[in-house]
Formats: sequence, C-alpha cells, structure tokens
Amino acid sequence: MLERFYSNIFVHSQELINPLSGSGFGDSLQGFLKGVLGIAMYIGVPVIGVVLVYAGFKFLLARGNSDKINEATYNISWVLVGIAAVLGAWALTLLIDSTISNIISN
Repeated sequence: MLERFYSNIFVHSQELINPLSGSGFGDSLQGFLKGVLGIAMYIGVPVIGVVLVYAGFKFLLARGNSDKINEATYNISWVLVGIAAVLGAWALTLLIDSTISNIISN
C-alpha cells in the first residue's frame, strides 16, 4: 500500500519548476534579492528624506527649548543611522553581486 503511494509521489515530482521565473526579478536568487532591495531603496529613500525634513523642522521649531532640541537631535541622529543602514545594505548587495558574478564567470 505504501509503495504505491510513494511511487505516485516520485512519478509526479520529476520536473522542478523555478519559482523565480516570471516574477520580474530575473531567474536567479541573485536577481531576486537585487529586485527586492531595489524596491526597498525606492520606498526607503523618500521616507528617509521626509523624516529628515521633519526632524529638521522639529529642530527649527525648538526655539531654544533644550528638551525639544535634544529630541530633534536624537531624531536626526537616528535618521542618519537609517541612511547608513540603507546605504550599507545597498553596498553589501553590490559587493556580493560582483563577487558571485566573478566566481560564476571564472
């Protein structure tokens, strides 16, 4: 009984389908990750810009109030950390992409 069940499973599973083909991100994991990170950059960069402008306005509107200046400085510092994280992720992706491309071509 089990032999018949297992033989049906293995007979029908002879073809592997690439889940990345037709996704718009290429046919490889490398292309998929580049596409996902590209979308994250496309969304993240404007969001970072808006938050940076907002933190700048908070800094301007503090008008000498030390608590509000400290809060605005805190916000700006975390926006700069976010910028560094996004740019670092992009740079790391480019580094890994070029390394994999060099390994495949050699």
